Amino acid sequence: MQMENIIARYQVVPLFFHQDAVAASQSAVAMNTVEAEAVVQTNTGYRVPWPFHVVGISVLSGAARTAGTLTVDATIGGTATGLQAVLDATNATHHSASQGRNADAGGAGGVVGVKLTTDASWAPVTADINVVVYVLVDLEGV
Repeated sequence: MQMENIIARYQVVPLFFHQDAVAASQSAVAMNTVEAEAVVQTNTGYRVPWPFHVVGISVLSGAARTAGTLTVDATIGGTATGLQAVLDATNATHHSASQGRNADAGGAGGVVGVKLTTDASWAPVTADINVVVYVLVDLEGV
């Protein structure tokens, strides 16, 4: 029997972010990464070693939104990509969005992050927020 080592050119990779007790009136605050089941307080992005495309984002709140709006934006190199998820009166605990692979691309070594914004009436301020950004990594040549 012959065995072949085959790798798909593209792989979807989830990148995890978190903020405890999200306050009202935040403006584009960089969220911390989550690695090995612990929030890494000094890291606000993941450096991706291959070319990639940001293709999805999801947000989940530990408590249902009771007032205001919370928005999370996927970023490349600290700049918002335009792909965002929003908690509001329609989406009180979770929301997600996706886009095609060519909408927001980053080069090898690019940094993916999340910026969080809340309006002045955001509640509850005890809500813990988890965000996942999905990147499609181009592994050609690996």
